[in-house]
Amino acid sequence: MIALSPIFVLSFAIIALLFSLFILKINTKYCTILTICGLTCALICAVTVGYKISFSTQVITDISNDNMQISVPALDPTKNTDPSSEKTIAVDTVPTESVESPNENENIGIDNNNSNNANETQNTDVSINTGTTSITDNFNSNIDDNSNIDASSMDEWKARHITALFTCDGYGLLYTSLILIISIAVACFSFRWFKQEQTHHGLFYLILLFMALGGVTLVYSSHLIAFFIGIELLSIPFVGLIGYQYTQTHSLEAAVKYMILSAVASVFLLMGIAFYYATTGELTFSGLSYQLSTMSYPSTLLLIGVCLMLVGIGFKLSLVPFQLWLPDVYQGAPTVVALLLSTVGKVAVFCAIARLFLLAPIVNNETIRIILVIVAFCSILWGNLLALIQSSLKRLLAYSSIAHFGYLLTALIAVQYQVLALETIGVYLIGYILANICILGAISLDSHSNELQDHENEIDLSGLFWRKPILALAMGVGFLSLAGVPLTAGFIGRFLLVLLGVTAELWWLVAAIVIGSSLGLYFYARLIINLYIRPISRDDQVIIGSSIKLKWTNIRISELIIVLCALLTMLCGVYPKWLFNLVSMAQYLTT
Repeated sequence: MIALSPIFVLSFAIIALLFSLFILKINTKYCTILTICGLTCALICAVTVGYKISFSTQVITDISNDNMQISVPALDPTKNTDPSSEKTIAVDTVPTESVESPNENENIGIDNNNSNNANETQNTDVSINTGTTSITDNFNSNIDDNSNIDASSMDEWKARHITALFTCDGYGLLYTSLILIISIAVACFSFRWFKQEQTHHGLFYLILLFMALGGVTLVYSSHLIAFFIGIELLSIPFVGLIGYQYTQTHSLEAAVKYMILSAVASVFLLMGIAFYYATTGELTFSGLSYQLSTMSYPSTLLLIGVCLMLVGIGFKLSLVPFQLWLPDVYQGAPTVVALLLSTVGKVAVFCAIARLFLLAPIVNNETIRIILVIVAFCSILWGNLLALIQSSLKRLLAYSSIAHFGYLLTALIAVQYQVLALETIGVYLIGYILANICILGAISLDSHSNELQDHENEIDLSGLFWRKPILALAMGVGFLSLAGVPLTAGFIGRFLLVLLGVTAELWWLVAAIVIGSSLGLYFYARLIINLYIRPISRDDQVIIGSSIKLKWTNIRISELIIVLCALLTMLCGVYPKWLFNLVSMAQYLTT
């Protein structure tokens, strides 16, 4: 089960951390190291499997002028023909001189020579008779000379369904890698955040591993039951992470709000799945696709089930009108947990929903389509308008998150009509993740867990450039990317969204994206300017001797992660071709 190796590695890391934490009584430092090692091993497995799958897919589908591919099934008169037993064989093009004949009728015969020994391989001969000319090629010798492809190894590295619950393909492994990268970054940031405390915080890293396991399970899911289990395995650890540092202001309040509203949303989601199953009799994504495509018209019960599912999904993605919980939870949660909420908590859900919408034609129904357009339009305007009046940076980013996933809902609506929609979602999410790591990571490094509140207000970040110039520059790049300024990854994603909306003729959403981007440019520019203001003393006098304090010895792994994300954000904006290639390789399994 190599395809599920990231899930197995995370499960083993959880068991190892449990043993080390409660039996060996290791401290926070070693818990951090063990967590990062487990996440890194899972990331290596995900990247390796994803590369192998993408490479195998390219080899199989590559057809050039000089090389044909013929799919030859392994014929056995005693067994039924199985499409999965087909062998892809590269056959050199027959020279045109050898087939010239006055007789235009060509007879192609395929003979299978069965030997007495059952363990011997079948020899397949292709005979091409053209008048008096006969060309016979032996496929076994052709395989030995040209391809040397082992069928069993090719089957091992290809996208496929793993039982009915999970699907292993390039699409899922790309976002699995992103989730693991975010978790590694958060593990590094949280160690710096806890550093001034003497108590042990190994339990935080244990909950972090459970959260990562839930996100990976959700991305792998191709069944509504696996989808629901993944969402719950992702949501329940968030309750513990949000209220973990209960000594901080509003921490317990935020945890209680999230727990109650998350439970209500899960009830709606489960009820919608029940209605879905009662109508179609299917729970797999591909089964739903077949049932919905064969229906003459959707029943009322099916529409009710879809609407109930959209309520649960709308809460998880904090879309209007299910967004009221988000600013309070962002403000009460630790900054590193807010980073997880804004990235892993939403990216995993959105990728699973995109897979469902790709396979099951839900948005083909005009009623569902109109509902999604209204939700996206209101989310974009609501998020940007209320972000204008916020003084807390985390509350501002919460409202900004509502707007950003309203933008992404545009691509989700057009996902079945445009080939570019899946690539647009990938490019936008990668840019959004990099920007959030730059901003919230810098805030967490400027704060400590023994304080009543993180340094999240504008007054706390005022003049950050004169205290920590590297963090301030990285935050500035993150703000520019979220605003969609050119030469950043955010601009590429925003441009693709507008292009996709125009192509799909979603004019109201295109107008909302343009207006929302204009509003966002204002409050992001305000924050950037605030970073470079000279420090002011208590009597409102500018400190004359203030200067930039830059010490290279203070740059550690956490700072390197933030700087690397800022550089990648700019690189994607200047040269986005490699990002397009990465997202294009991550193809999803359609059957």
